[in-house]
Amino acid sequence: MSGTNLSVKKSKKNALNNPLRKSLFLRIGLMVTAFTMALLIIIYLVVYFSFSEQDTILDTHECYYYAKMVQSWGIPPDTTKVLEDLENLKMMGCIYENGARIWAFPPDFVADGFEEYSNSEYLGSRYGIEIPLPVRFGDLGNLLATHVIDGPFDYYIAINYVAPDDFVLRFIPASILTSIFMVILFLFLRRYLMPIQLMKRRIRELEKGDLKTKIPIQGDDELADLSKTINRLISDIRELLNNKQQLLSEVSHELRSPLARMQLLIEMIPEHRNKTRMKREIVFLETMIENLLLSGRLSMPYSNLETQPVKLDEFIDKVIALYPDSDIRFRLTSKIPDETVVIDKTKMRIAFRNLLGNALKYGAEDQPIDISCRIRDYQVYLSVRDYGEGIKESDLKKITEPFYRLRSNYKRGKTGFGLGLAITKKIMLAHRGKLDISSEVGKGSTFTLVFPQNLTGAA
Repeated sequence: MSGTNLSVKKSKKNALNNPLRKSLFLRIGLMVTAFTMALLIIIYLVVYFSFSEQDTILDTHECYYYAKMVQSWGIPPDTTKVLEDLENLKMMGCIYENGARIWAFPPDFVADGFEEYSNSEYLGSRYGIEIPLPVRFGDLGNLLATHVIDGPFDYYIAINYVAPDDFVLRFIPASILTSIFMVILFLFLRRYLMPIQLMKRRIRELEKGDLKTKIPIQGDDELADLSKTINRLISDIRELLNNKQQLLSEVSHELRSPLARMQLLIEMIPEHRNKTRMKREIVFLETMIENLLLSGRLSMPYSNLETQPVKLDEFIDKVIALYPDSDIRFRLTSKIPDETVVIDKTKMRIAFRNLLGNALKYGAEDQPIDISCRIRDYQVYLSVRDYGEGIKESDLKKITEPFYRLRSNYKRGKTGFGLGLAITKKIMLAHRGKLDISSEVGKGSTFTLVFPQNLTGAA
């Protein structure tokens, strides 16, 4: 059982540390994004290779026409014809003879730093096209340029135009369209999976104690059937809890009636040395009944605190007065603050009575039970100290678990169900407080109720 609990705790911790485990829509969004990116890459590669093949055959044709145009200029070149063709094609050019520039249009155009990326030898052999002159394609800085060799003459022809990047020309439009498609797809998925979000929200409300709200039914598919099933289960839980509460109320009435009669009969009995013990046992039975009736209610988050302003000193005095020998056994070690606290009076009385009852039961009979109370930083500290055998450190964390009892108590014949401290802890948590326990073997234990002075204003 402990191994199962440990694995559940680990899974919850992993879910908290990893947001992907908590959000279905986030996982769907990442999946759609991943598939979209893969689709974009495929589209780009397909488009790139198709355009690349088309560009290559066109480059081969350009090589042929550049070679024919240069041949038409003659040897030596007719610069009038060269100028006419360049002006007509809106191009620039220059002519080199044996490495020396002999003509240029415009006059300041030079062909320094030409970088080749393709040539007619490769293109012609690839497509089986005979190109009459050597032609090279390349760049002159930011200009697209062509180099043609005809005998001793080198012709450099460039166009004053910067071609757009293939990435911008082809990939960006496809990316925009695909992204729009991705967003639309995600919105559709979110719309159809919205019942899951509604179920998650409803479960959170259920954890807070809402047993009335229902999940809105959307559509008529499997998720709608699941929503209906959850609504039906919550309705069954509400009915079971109502039946349980009714049973607890009836049992409470049946158990308290004979106890009240017993108290009346004891008061009518003449003074006897066992009379005080009988009263103490009745108080013990009343406390046990309250714990049993409250145990199931506090195990669920469906009961709210019924808070009210209470005078702290009057509250403590009234609880202490419930015990027949309170003047002998209990000792106030500090002045109770004359302050008002906002608490659930009934539940806090049970918590305080549990501590007093435990101190009477397990404390040293020849030693008093110290009670102290103080307020610091708007927090109330109500402590009960006994001088009993104390509690081992290994047992301190376990004694607030339901039905856990110390072995030493069995040996001493101390009875009980092991619910008192468990219920006290739940009451303090409901009050946004805590139960502090300190103990030293052989010297006794101190139990402290820590809770906000004003519950309604606590953070």
